[in-house]
Amino acid sequence: MPHDRVENDEILYRRVPPSGVHRVIAGKLELSSTAFNDPSNQPSVDRAGLCGSNPSHTKMSPHDGVVMLVALEVRRIELARSEPNAKPANYRVDVMPDPVLPGNDRGLPSNLAHALIVADPTINSGSRFKKLKEALARLASNGGWLIEPTSPVGTQR
Repeated sequence: MPHDRVENDEILYRRVPPSGVHRVIAGKLELSSTAFNDPSNQPSVDRAGLCGSNPSHTKMSPHDGVVMLVALEVRRIELARSEPNAKPANYRVDVMPDPVLPGNDRGLPSNLAHALIVADPTINSGSRFKKLKEALARLASNGGWLIEPTSPVGTQR
């Protein structure tokens, strides 16, 4: 599997913290858009094939949950944009490899499976990013949990 392109059929894992970003209604997972928060408006995911198809690889805490996305479904997200004096158009949503190499200067642990969900042009608007997060949350909710989050001892969900 090449490191320079995320293929359409690739499975992607997203870490979900144990509280505040999901609920179950009538037995169906409903993720909040906040499950895809990211300060750079580029949510991170792990490429399943590059982490041994092990969703636990994506967890940062033993209590985290993990959901999955498919790269093609992410790329099919339609997100409208408008610019003054221009025809309405769509952002192009993509999944780009972003491996974190050993000894990196980002302060992150090494992770060759790391990738980013990006939009072209770059999303600078909070409302546009919220729409992207909502679409990602719907896609991930449809797949359900790969690993359900657990509550830390002594806390409630």
